[in-house]
Amino acid sequence: MLRNVILTLMTIALPFFSQAEIIETPHIADVLAYIDEDSWFLVDLDNTLYEAKQAFGHVHHLYDELQQRMHKGMTREEALVDAYPHWAKVQYACPVKPLEEDFVPSLLALQKRGVVVMGLTHRHPTVALPTISQVASLDVDFAITAPSKDAFNIPAQHPAYYVQGILFCSDFNLKSDIFFTFIDAIKKSPKKVVFIDDRKKNVEEVVENLSKFGIECTGIYYTAIDHVEPVYSREVADVQAKFVGQILSNEAASLLLEHGLE
Repeated sequence: MLRNVILTLMTIALPFFSQAEIIETPHIADVLAYIDEDSWFLVDLDNTLYEAKQAFGHVHHLYDELQQRMHKGMTREEALVDAYPHWAKVQYACPVKPLEEDFVPSLLALQKRGVVVMGLTHRHPTVALPTISQVASLDVDFAITAPSKDAFNIPAQHPAYYVQGILFCSDFNLKSDIFFTFIDAIKKSPKKVVFIDDRKKNVEEVVENLSKFGIECTGIYYTAIDHVEPVYSREVADVQAKFVGQILSNEAASLLLEHGLE
């Protein structure tokens, strides 16, 4: 039986610059053929490496909070400034899980081969500590083959920070801008980049901008989040929010809802 795979290939023609590819797939196994020892594999976190195990603290919870505020008249930036601190605080008590069983073993196998693997996330530097803990809970350590072992701020319009092999870009910086500033700071540049992200606009932006500067780039539009059982529910998250310091599982919160005990 053939595996049900969504795999598309698009070649971006950039006059006078290197060519680039964008691959769409829900399977990390489809990505590995594009990565060799000359590659830097840049990995998004939320809805790519992992997702929250429960509704409260899930990145979709943050997106929902932003939409509610914007419907009341806030700009997206105002909504983010208002909603983010609470969501960030929740990350300290928010367990995570991989979307695909093979994702973490694939990262570890790449690191064993000596491939540069690092995180590239729109998370704000204020959640660096809980994010590192979440990543470690999956037995992942980006620092093992990251191109720098240092920790330092990245000069940018909005706060950005590099630590433990993860670039924290903040929401309103372009990922490619922060990456370019990072490689300039460490005086290293990749021959080839493979970048994986669950948001197509992020993939397109990184692929286009890196290619303009002569870096061979393959973008992976990773759609695994669309093929797993949804974790986020507004009703469940609202119940879980009442238990400060201890996030209820979805099952426990749903049970309270079912019996009217919320």
